Amino acid sequence: MFNQLPAIVQFDIAIIFTSLAWGLGFYIVDRKADVVLSLATGCFVCLIGYTAGSLQAPPWLVIAAPLPVDFAMLWYVMRTPRRMLMAYPLIWAIYIVFHILLSVSLHYDYLIPPWRLHR
Repeated sequence: MFNQLPAIVQFDIAIIFTSLAWGLGFYIVDRKADVVLSLATGCFVCLIGYTAGSLQAPPWLVIAAPLPVDFAMLWYVMRTPRRMLMAYPLIWAIYIVFHILLSVSLHYDYLIPPWRLHR
């Protein structure tokens, strides 16, 4: 269903769900909802991943390219390694759940493009 939408709309959907995963992770660990930082992180992470995919990077690099931005934003928000170690796996778990739900139910694979879950 989502795969028939224009590329810019698919990109926006990826930003929304990436931002939502980051926002939920921040909220669960810190009990603070930081919408602007979550949205900024979602934009940067998706832009870097999309750029790596557009440049025909290998699948592992599409996933690994945004990691420096992930850690920089996480450090900016959390400021302590302990909270970072709690938040980062939680954010990825939420992100993977979003990917599974969207990929299986709506055939939307842009959250983790190398990991398609439908035929």
